[in-house]
Amino acid sequence: MDQNRQGARASYIALTIFVAIWILLPSAVRRFNREAFSEFQAPALHLAGKGRDLAKFWELKSRSNEEMAAAGRDLARINAALELKLKSMDDVRRENVRLRDITRYKDTADYLSVVARVATRDSSSWWQRIVIRKGRNDGIRPGSPVIFGITVVGRVTAVHLTTSEVDLVTSPSFRCTAYLEGDEQNRIVLVNGMAGNSLGSARARISVIPYDYFQPAGQTTQVFTTGMGGVFPSRLLLGTLESGPLSAKEANFKEGQLIPARDLYNLQEVSVLVPLHQTPGEALLQTDQLQ
Repeated sequence: MDQNRQGARASYIALTIFVAIWILLPSAVRRFNREAFSEFQAPALHLAGKGRDLAKFWELKSRSNEEMAAAGRDLARINAALELKLKSMDDVRRENVRLRDITRYKDTADYLSVVARVATRDSSSWWQRIVIRKGRNDGIRPGSPVIFGITVVGRVTAVHLTTSEVDLVTSPSFRCTAYLEGDEQNRIVLVNGMAGNSLGSARARISVIPYDYFQPAGQTTQVFTTGMGGVFPSRLLLGTLESGPLSAKEANFKEGQLIPARDLYNLQEVSVLVPLHQTPGEALLQTDQLQ
């Protein structure tokens, strides 16, 4: 019995010493350990993602020639329609350039688009994030916005050599300013993710909605980014405001729920907008990671 007590006491002492050393270790050492663990599991993430791509390839390979021919005809029709849209957009682009030259307008932010495949997804009740197969070697930087088309997917929170972690719009750590379609005054609201049931549909919260704002009857209210803060470009689609009465949070404000514009957990590929110049949000995120 005495030996068992001594063994238990030694285990508690060893655990206490380990926790004390971990707390007292410099932040650089702890960050190195986290980075080493991320790089250790990176090959497995790449292998899992490439395995899914290979399975999809053989699935398409097994289809009949008739199905492939029909898909080719549909793709040709889509390409023809897109060519017409590109021509019309080219006229709009030239007109936009002409107006910018007249007004001497200068872009405040320039981005480099990097396309990345999704490796894994994490949809727990505390955070919702994805891991993409592009990292520091590909020019990805912390704080870069992640989109699909004109839809906001999330924001890069951690960057490793060959992978990056992205917090989705529905993650509790996500924050963004936005405005509601139909509000003539373009008053700013706040969008932040919220912890929810991992078995249900993920949502985000829209707060600081003016008390005198009412959703248009029978219409879907879209939510767009404002461009403030230097993280997300303006006029990107965050999602739609859930229909129904808004809850009164405070005397002059209401809040509702944001339905993401896309099924974020079924995305296979995303685009990372890497700022050509460091933004204030990126600098703040890098400071938090060093602590």
